[in-house]
Amino acid sequence: MADLLLVDNDERIVELTAWFLERAGHRVRAALSYAEARGLLEEAPAQLLLADLELGAERGREELPKLAAAGLLPPTLVVSGFLDATLEAELLAIPGVIGTLAKPVDLATLERCVAEAVAGAEREVELTPVAPPAVASTLAHDAPRLGEPDEDGWVEVLPEPPERAS
Repeated sequence: MADLLLVDNDERIVELTAWFLERAGHRVRAALSYAEARGLLEEAPAQLLLADLELGAERGREELPKLAAAGLLPPTLVVSGFLDATLEAELLAIPGVIGTLAKPVDLATLERCVAEAVAGAEREVELTPVAPPAVASTLAHDAPRLGEPDEDGWVEVLPEPPERAS
C-alpha cells in the first residue's frame, strides 16, 4: 500500500508498530533517531512519516522543521505522548505535518489514520485533525476553506478557488 518511515527511539514500539503496519500491507522503514531518518529520506522518500517527538537527545519540534527546510519532510503524522493544544498548533504549522496522534494510540486507530493520510496524499489534499476550540480560530485563519469534519475528526483543507489562487 504505502512506503512509511517510522521514527521512534523505543525499539519495542518500533518493532510492534512496524510488524502491525507491514501486516496491513505497508512497507515500513524505521529509524531510531532523526539523524538516521534524514539518511533514509535522502536515500528514498517515504509517502508518510510517523514521528515521535522526544527521542532523547533529539526533539521533533526542532528536527521536523529542519527536515522541512531541507525539502525532505514527507506528509507527517506526529505520534507522541506529550501533546497539548499549543504544541499541536506549533506542529501543524510545520510544512508537511498533517496531523497528530496522542500516545498511547491503539493500532486500529493508527492504521485508519495512516490509510486516511496516504489517501489524502494521493489526492494531493492536506488532512489535518480538528483543532481544540482554543486553536481552531488560528487554524481557520491560516486555512479559510475547511471541509466538514468526518466521523474521525479529520477535516479536508480545500484548494483555493481559481479566482483567489495566486
